Amino acid sequence: MSVAASDAGPSVMARLLLVVLGVVFLGAAWAWSQREHNPTAGRLVEAARRWSP
Repeated sequence: MSVAASDAGPSVMARLLLVVLGVVFLGAAWAWSQREHNPTAGRLVEAARRWSP
């Protein structure tokens, strides 16, 4: 039995979005863990804190 293209799972765009969100989350987690030791990460965390409501 062949599977139709619409039943094959998430589209390429959805997969790309999930990958991008994963990379952003991992980058944010890294910056959060490095904020005490790395001045650049500390600035990024502080900028994100000022930006968020």
